[in-house]
Amino acid sequence: MNFIQKKLIALLMLLIISSCGFHMRGMTEISFKTISLEGKELSFTKNLKKVLNSNKVAIVSSTENPELRVELLSEESEKRILSLSGQGLVREFEIFYRVRYRVKTIDSEIWSQENIIESRKDFTYSDSNLIGKEEEERQLNEAMRNEAITNLFNQIQLIKK
Repeated sequence: MNFIQKKLIALLMLLIISSCGFHMRGMTEISFKTISLEGKELSFTKNLKKVLNSNKVAIVSSTENPELRVELLSEESEKRILSLSGQGLVREFEIFYRVRYRVKTIDSEIWSQENIIESRKDFTYSDSNLIGKEEEERQLNEAMRNEAITNLFNQIQLIKK
């Protein structure tokens, strides 16, 4: 097949895919234009603000009557031994990440019940590859924080004005 035929086939495939309504999954707009983030400053708060701002949501203080108030109550990271070798050495760890929050819309008199976003990952461990495993654990923790941001954003999307 020559170059032009490959381009035509690729163009035809794009046309077919787009005509059936396919589009890449991404963050969609939420119905709130102003949100206040209250409570504790968590490790993912900065990235959460970036996600909200990129979706045209203004972060304002609670005194500015935001359409939605999100109170970040706490975050927890936990690491547990998942399995041991025959010699009693750690072979696998399990790490958890939890965020507790609650919300209140501008029309609501009371806060919602406390919500929990939880993520769990496990990874193998080896003393012979200590530096690599520490880096893997750091990356997994970062991935869990990003999952928490996505989950919180999705929960906010479900809230109606």
